[in-house]
Amino acid sequence: MIVGHRILLKKELVTARFFDLIRLRLPWLIVGLFGGAIAGIIVSRFELSLRENVSLAFFIPIVAYMSDAIGTQTETIFIRALTDLKFNIPRYITRELVIGATMGSVIGVVAGVFGYILSNSLAVGQVVGISLFLSMTIATALACITPLLLRKLKNDPAVGSGPFTTALQDVVSLTIYFLVAAAIL
Repeated sequence: MIVGHRILLKKELVTARFFDLIRLRLPWLIVGLFGGAIAGIIVSRFELSLRENVSLAFFIPIVAYMSDAIGTQTETIFIRALTDLKFNIPRYITRELVIGATMGSVIGVVAGVFGYILSNSLAVGQVVGISLFLSMTIATALACITPLLLRKLKNDPAVGSGPFTTALQDVVSLTIYFLVAAAIL
């Protein structure tokens, strides 16, 4: 039987009883549900911006997905490293921020061009590109910080990081997107 939310051995996660796994994993998914609700509230707060420039709505899934995708990549690699390796964590996180900024730059430029073509608006293209750069960069930091925080709180990063970080990244990326839109449009 799994007791509490302690960090589990890989074997324990695979062999644990059905209801123990439900009890371990479901709370984190509920956290994710609340994070999604907060993301919805953020989008609703920018209803006027969306009404004035409906093409902004086209890119909400891209901004949220790309931030989640880079965060998931970073988090998976980081959690694996935490369990298997000894390394300089601050140096690793700094490197991940540079990697995130680099990938965010590339994706931001490509998506910004796509945004310009789809919306026929240079300003919308800029909003999309800048938002992706910022949100993808920040997502890499969140993806490293969350597992460290959970581990410090004696929670298993492999169980809680994904749902929590995804919800947090959605809230952060959509906030960035609409704040950048408000500043540029």
